[in-house]
Amino acid sequence: MDRTAALGRIALRMTRSLEPGEVLAEIVRALVGDLDAAMARVWLVAAEDVGVLSLVASAGLSERLDGSHARVAIGALKIGQIAAQRTPLSSSDVLADPRFVEKEWLRANGIVGFAGHPLLGSNGELLGVLAIFARRALAEEDLASIEILAAQASVAIANAKLYARVEELTRKLEAENAYLKAALHEPRGILGKSAAIQRALGEVRKVAPTTAAVLITGETGTGKELFARAVHEGSPRARAPLVRVSCAALPPTLIESELFGHEKGAFTGAVARRIGRFELAHGGTLFLDEVGELPLEAQAKLLRVLQEHEIDRVGGTRPIPVDVRIVAATNRDLAADVKAGRFRSDLYFRLAVFPLVVPPLRDRKDDIPLLAAAACPKPIDDDAMAYLEAYDWPGNVRELQNVLERAAILARDRVRLADLPELTTAPPPSTTAGDAPLKERVNAFERSILEDALRRADGNQSEAARLLRTSRATLQYRLKTLGMS
Repeated sequence: MDRTAALGRIALRMTRSLEPGEVLAEIVRALVGDLDAAMARVWLVAAEDVGVLSLVASAGLSERLDGSHARVAIGALKIGQIAAQRTPLSSSDVLADPRFVEKEWLRANGIVGFAGHPLLGSNGELLGVLAIFARRALAEEDLASIEILAAQASVAIANAKLYARVEELTRKLEAENAYLKAALHEPRGILGKSAAIQRALGEVRKVAPTTAAVLITGETGTGKELFARAVHEGSPRARAPLVRVSCAALPPTLIESELFGHEKGAFTGAVARRIGRFELAHGGTLFLDEVGELPLEAQAKLLRVLQEHEIDRVGGTRPIPVDVRIVAATNRDLAADVKAGRFRSDLYFRLAVFPLVVPPLRDRKDDIPLLAAAACPKPIDDDAMAYLEAYDWPGNVRELQNVLERAAILARDRVRLADLPELTTAPPPSTTAGDAPLKERVNAFERSILEDALRRADGNQSEAARLLRTSRATLQYRLKTLGMS
């Protein structure tokens, strides 16, 4: 009756969780606590090497998982023989049994009996091995109990692994849906008939069908993300996800988790497993926006992934293979950053297999009427259009869109010159830029830098200060001095 009750308690404890690690811990703790084992251990077939057993749970005399028997080749030692032959192995006098060679350890810990049992799935595949060491001889009823527990443990392990797989796929689908929903609200397509934009599109058509990494360079606001999407959609990976990572917006402490994911409990706040951006982009394209903002430590980890084609989740125990095409973008001069030691040269050459330069709007002013018509829901007067074409647009297409959005709100039926804001860096009709006082030109230049930083940081002043390598207080002071909200 006591043995039956113990088996029932163990079976109940196995069902308390569907997390694989928790299930295995419950199994070994139950064997030690309820069946009086001196030590209980579970090895599972290693995910990265089907010819090796990996120690995943241990209780009793030792809870370490990194000792001399942490990895056992199938067919080697007693544990490996149980796995290879898929048959139980037991002994009621290990000191006299020649199959057990570590006599000193057995004698020092008073070990007398041993029983090991293969863990098999529903279709007979090998899952692992369950083993116990006891300070007494094991009777027939003990071996029968262990056989029952091994069968129950096999079911519990199989269910936990299936649950973990379902959870992983569910999180991946949820994340992919979030990216797809965000993509639906983003402008699509590259507009322009100018020679400059047509040259860039010709480069896209050449590189898109290949597997080469692409480095897109250009000023802020030129539409580098649209070019990244064009590369993806013109490639054989078009049906797979295009996942964007804003490297400038990632806090240094979360970069690794964001890119590679993390396991539950890997750090404070990791309440559940998280799928990283590389896994989300598996089979597709990963777009690393503003890659030049990555700190050197993160650059080293990114380089390793690009070389090995596998990632390690934070807190994970095994590498995960990934098949991802990299498209990176930056508005910085990465070659200069390499010379200055701010960017790794080996990573730069990995990313810049095919450099693609997006022209600024001032070099494609012929496209302004087309872009303005697409960005503004109201017709634009000829005078207003001429004013737009005369401006150099340091913020490029993004600045043009913002100006026209504001003008459309102010305009009644059509956008007139009076509806447009004063574009301070554009030369007035009867003067030249050099006629402006020096202080005004300096302030205009500083204002454009601050606007660009805030735009890249999505309005986050702390992040904008980090990009400008200054303090938040200094940034707020300059914003107030220049009359910027």
